[in-house]
Amino acid sequence: MGVVQMFTWGFSAGPAVHDLEVLTDDQRAVLRCLARGHADHEIARVLGIGQQRVADEVAEILRRLDLPDRVAAVVFAHEAGMLHLPFPR
Repeated sequence: MGVVQMFTWGFSAGPAVHDLEVLTDDQRAVLRCLARGHADHEIARVLGIGQQRVADEVAEILRRLDLPDRVAAVVFAHEAGMLHLPFPR
């Protein structure tokens, strides 16, 4: 079963939740924005940092958490409980 299929079926191929500790506060803020669906330029505006810094932080997040891509980072953020999204009615 491939990684995409695993995510589709709700299985995590990512690191354990405790791995959030390896991220800095700034990286966690970037990851929260990323998980909310913001593009790099939007994250830069929201956090008041440069767009290149956002890209650098995303790359470092992926490296530190040993994740293959941004989609995996979003899944990780949701599984880690970083976001509390309302249930649809």
